[in-house]
Amino acid sequence: MPILLTVLVITVVGLSLISVPVAADDSATASGVGTWKSTTSYPTTIEDQSCVVSGGYIYCVAGDTEVSPYLTNAVYFAKLSSSGVGTWKSTTGYPTNLYGESCVVSGGYVFCVGGYIGNVSPYYTDVAYFAKLSSSGVGTWNPTTSYPTIIGYQSCVVSGGYIYCIGGHTDSSPWVISAVYFAALSSSGVGTWKSTTSYPTTIDGQSCVVSRGYIYCVAGSSVSDTSAVYFAELSSSGVGTWNPTTSYHIATSDQSCVVSGGYIYCVAGDSDVSPYATNAVYFAKLSSSGVGTWKSTTSYPITTEDQSCVVNGKHVYCVGGDLNVSPYATNAAYYASL
Repeated sequence: MPILLTVLVITVVGLSLISVPVAADDSATASGVGTWKSTTSYPTTIEDQSCVVSGGYIYCVAGDTEVSPYLTNAVYFAKLSSSGVGTWKSTTGYPTNLYGESCVVSGGYVFCVGGYIGNVSPYYTDVAYFAKLSSSGVGTWNPTTSYPTIIGYQSCVVSGGYIYCIGGHTDSSPWVISAVYFAALSSSGVGTWKSTTSYPTTIDGQSCVVSRGYIYCVAGSSVSDTSAVYFAELSSSGVGTWNPTTSYHIATSDQSCVVSGGYIYCVAGDSDVSPYATNAVYFAKLSSSGVGTWKSTTSYPITTEDQSCVVNGKHVYCVGGDLNVSPYATNAAYYASL
């Protein structure tokens, strides 16, 4: 009989903290992603939104509709099941129109950081908000401790009651940064942000996940897209040493990676070469030694980037995305078993 472990399952760009017992050899997830199935479309075309999971519900915050005025503050939520996404319902709007923010879940609250707020300087914001989540939707959004710099397209994760945000895009040269900050989370909001070990390179558009107290960041963009993958141990003192591990199958950015049962699954993304968006899906085993061999699995039904994927139970759900061809943003949603 395999030994059972309790692990943390974290989803990206939207992230959630779930305690799940799994077999030590993780053999149940070794075959990849099952057949992708269409499910309830999002109420509007959307990309660069941030979706999170809590209590079996998905909550998607703001984003770019690709229809004037483009930026939106709309928030929608729906129940998740093995049959897909239920009816989307409108809930409390975000306090500002934006996209490219990064939201995480901890203790039944959602915390959102930064984002792109418009085409007039300052383009990005340092503002952070949080709200309580329930089966009735999102509660009142409350301002909390601002990020140390204006930021967008960073990747934030949760581990052990702390938020860790990596890299991102700012308003001033060198534009893309390597800075990493972390803070404690509570029902009162975000605590004091503290600087910790910088990422090995300037980066934005990467997808970071957490498993068993380690963070793994996949690909992203600096001057151009990269296939580099780095990982580090997390603690209440910050991020440990970043170590290189198995590179992703291509140089890419704006893919969405999720974790289930000790495996990472990365969906679609920007390939940096025509037709730019891709439908490729790859997965690999995670350990304290890094990322194992990347393996191809069932392709996503459409070529896209900037979609937001989450995990609930043994299923992955992906919403929206940029098709890189007119009408660009899509309202399509798909799900698959893991």
